[in-house]
Amino acid sequence: MVLLFAVLCVGGSLADAAPVAAEDASPTPTQALVERYAPVLVVRVQPAPCGEGEPYSPMAVDGLFGREGFVLRGPGGVTIDAPDEADVAAAEGGDWYLDVPGSALKPGCGYERLYRSMVDDGQAPITTYARVTTDAERPGVLVVQYWLFSLYNDWNDRHEGDWEMIQLLFEADDVAGALATAPTTVAFAQHEGAELSDWEGGPLQVVGGSHPVVFVAEGSHASYFSAEQWFGKSAQSGFGCDNTLGPGRRVEPQVTLLDEAAPPAWLGFEGHWGEQRPSFNNGPTGPSTKTQWMAPVRWVEDEGRRGAVALPAEGSTVTDFFCTATAVASKALFRLLDRPWVVGSIGLGVSALVVVLIRRTRWFPASVRPVAQRRRLGQILASTVSLVRRRPRQFARIGSLMLVAGVVATALQSLVVNTTEAGDLADVVGRSSPSSGLLGVLLGLVVVVPFTGLVSVAAIDALMTSEADKPVRLRDSLRIGRRHLRVLRVQLIVGAMLGLSVLTLVLVPVGLWLAARWAVSMPVAAGDGTSPLRRSVQLTRGALPRSLSMVLINVTAVSTLPALTGVLLLLATDASFRVVNLVAAVIGVFTVPAAAVAVALLHVDLVELERESSSTLPGSPDDGAPGVVDEGAVVG
Repeated sequence: MVLLFAVLCVGGSLADAAPVAAEDASPTPTQALVERYAPVLVVRVQPAPCGEGEPYSPMAVDGLFGREGFVLRGPGGVTIDAPDEADVAAAEGGDWYLDVPGSALKPGCGYERLYRSMVDDGQAPITTYARVTTDAERPGVLVVQYWLFSLYNDWNDRHEGDWEMIQLLFEADDVAGALATAPTTVAFAQHEGAELSDWEGGPLQVVGGSHPVVFVAEGSHASYFSAEQWFGKSAQSGFGCDNTLGPGRRVEPQVTLLDEAAPPAWLGFEGHWGEQRPSFNNGPTGPSTKTQWMAPVRWVEDEGRRGAVALPAEGSTVTDFFCTATAVASKALFRLLDRPWVVGSIGLGVSALVVVLIRRTRWFPASVRPVAQRRRLGQILASTVSLVRRRPRQFARIGSLMLVAGVVATALQSLVVNTTEAGDLADVVGRSSPSSGLLGVLLGLVVVVPFTGLVSVAAIDALMTSEADKPVRLRDSLRIGRRHLRVLRVQLIVGAMLGLSVLTLVLVPVGLWLAARWAVSMPVAAGDGTSPLRRSVQLTRGALPRSLSMVLINVTAVSTLPALTGVLLLLATDASFRVVNLVAAVIGVFTVPAAAVAVALLHVDLVELERESSSTLPGSPDDGAPGVVDEGAVVG
């Protein structure tokens, strides 16, 4: 690890790394103590401005004072433009806000450009503020704190200004005693809580013999002991996923001692270091208002925990869904807070549309067997649920192939992660590089997509066979898959075309149109019909809304329902990732064949609709569904 950081120090961005303040000829014992244990930060690299990665390093707050565009806002509408440190120090009470130029809920690239300008003019040196203190309630313990200020917090909460900290606990009565021993405990602040480590034998990493290594989470700036992706579901751990994965750059802040005998004037500011916003998007208050300032040892006892929850390195359906969903939901909330009337109107419109669609369709009667007659979309869905419930063992055997797919995909992804960790010395992760992560995702798709097709074929075949009540064994599914390999080819073609069409927002309508036109290509191919794509286009002509609705419902059932169930289990219980992933996989065992059954029932209805339109059976085109008979008869 020491070699790793040495390479990073050479290969990192020199513009972003500031050396630790040089020692005076005769430093005070307190100065010597805080410099001995000054933290070394590992911050995610930002390859391009205003892109992914962490653009901010902890800075000196002096850079905020006397700057054009900054406004100190107080009670009663009082404003002070370009406030200096004296103005901030004179602002009494917690109702004051130091408003930074920009909109916290809609940042764009404004804060990053502002920070870069402050770096360029030398007003934002990379700094940590050190403090040595004790806790009156816990004698015999000396505490060394390091406070870090960032210009902007861009995570599942967004706010101007961000104060973070770490602290070291010594079993000593004074500075001299601390200099003669090593710390016992280290606490890294994470959101509203803290993670603890023993100085020796814990997850803490140390370089240079005494400098704790802090892995800084992108956006939130929470402090971690290693490079991972982290899971949180509470205020103490954060609600969402923190990311400290590499590659990272090494940052060594200069140490500024907060001398309690002569503290800087700004330290007494009780207001907010950022603009006023609702709830957790409000600008934070400063160090002197925090619990750990007044009772640092008690804070460790009350808020500290041993360990943080790292997500699986290869990812999983449930955890990936949780991370994405929390990020998307947070952005939607930002828009709601920023423009409540617009977002509220859209939300009401979508809700009204859903209610109208539900009320417009009929859900009953629902036949357990596919009947060759026209049914409403709700009846198809109800029939599908009834069918799967009546024959759970049969569809569980068919869907069990999805469990095999999950095991194979996970094994391949783990292999990629483990075999690519060697040697990328620019990658602080010690795990996988971004390219290997993408390769792992592609491997998962290569495995899961064919298995999904195989399950779909088997489910359709079970539905259309004349011996539908006969149990279908696993080897029967494999036999069916071999017989209908062209169905898998059709699925791959459809999936590839739809994937390419939605790469940009401009092509999303094209993707939806193709999805509706090709909605029943799978059951057509399974029924040995010729030209499945062309035949599907013929059948869905005049029924595109209905076909598209079925596609969207099926996609939701297959990709979202298992993951959502796993997430709810993850939030409501203390179950491990393995358990919730297993639950999600078991649900997928039923949702994948159920989706195929629903499409097959839609296919039956579209064929019947075509027959009614032609008004003559002998001249009707080949429907590709050998199980369909005259109206009123039962299929399967």
